[in-house]
Amino acid sequence: MSQILKAKTVQESIKLLNFSSPDSIVYDSERGNKIISSDGKSHCVGCLNCTNPLCMNLENGDVDSPKFEKVSQDMNRTICPVNAITLGKNAIIITDKCIGCGLCASRCPAGAIYMVSGKAKLTTSQNNDSITVPITDENVKKQAQQIKQLRSIKKVGSICIESDKKIEDICGKIAKMSQEEQNILARNLLIALGNKATLTRKGNVYTRMDGFIDSGNNFGVVEVETGTDMLDVSRALLDDVAVVNVRYGIEKLDNHPLAVVLGLPNKRTDYWQVLKDINNVVGLKIDTITFGALLIIMWNLKKIDDFDRFYIDVDNSSIRKEVEKIIGRQAKVSYGTEGTLENSK
Repeated sequence: MSQILKAKTVQESIKLLNFSSPDSIVYDSERGNKIISSDGKSHCVGCLNCTNPLCMNLENGDVDSPKFEKVSQDMNRTICPVNAITLGKNAIIITDKCIGCGLCASRCPAGAIYMVSGKAKLTTSQNNDSITVPITDENVKKQAQQIKQLRSIKKVGSICIESDKKIEDICGKIAKMSQEEQNILARNLLIALGNKATLTRKGNVYTRMDGFIDSGNNFGVVEVETGTDMLDVSRALLDDVAVVNVRYGIEKLDNHPLAVVLGLPNKRTDYWQVLKDINNVVGLKIDTITFGALLIIMWNLKKIDDFDRFYIDVDNSSIRKEVEKIIGRQAKVSYGTEGTLENSK
């Protein structure tokens, strides 16, 4: 079924920009985002009710990479890990299930979604900045052209300003999510930060890794862990490296394994020494990043093109300095909060 016919089953109309030459989107956490046109005027267009909403679904280009094209993929293309967004007649609908990750806001081409008190909210169109039109082939084509233009303009500001409370709240919500939801969140955050990423197909007993990432500069297997047994992560990643070497011919030293964790374990755990031992013995660096760090970088509209900067071990188990380099300022998160940027103990 075509996107247009599929849209007609739910949507009654779509919207088009009612001005020309959009130049940038200014993200303003808590107050709403604006599109600035080349003449300097500020516009608030609201939800365009896209026939193929990027806030809801990934595109094939988000996951397709020649580096892991032979790896069987999970075909789930959902953006929201808890399915808090649905199609509506004249705009998308964001439900109370929203966990406040901001993924939908980061992907909306019109900046129509912003964050308020840890929840995603829709902007309301103002001053006829957008017009409602019927769903026709011509209007859908025109909307697609406008969305393509919007996706190419500058993004400035912040989707959300991090704080101890926001990190504590969302980490608590992530901890309660199912493993599948956590994996989807991790994959989509990696994509939002400018990478291609995929989850492996459920039920594939030969490829047990959670996913695979291609940052452009390097690529590697991914494991997602929100529990406390961090040694399982290092073991799983070593196993993943071996499996993709045997099954897909990916050489060990070409692989840059990444652990996505809820919080960095304390210094007394063996995880940090094991990472150093693996590097010393087999020359393999396992990178480690937290959900909170991924969120902070995404909220500040930045990208990560090389996760090797997040190699840490027993000699240095903090990622604060690297995160602050990326966002260009000090992170507004206290030392040790949820183990997001350094160990809590």
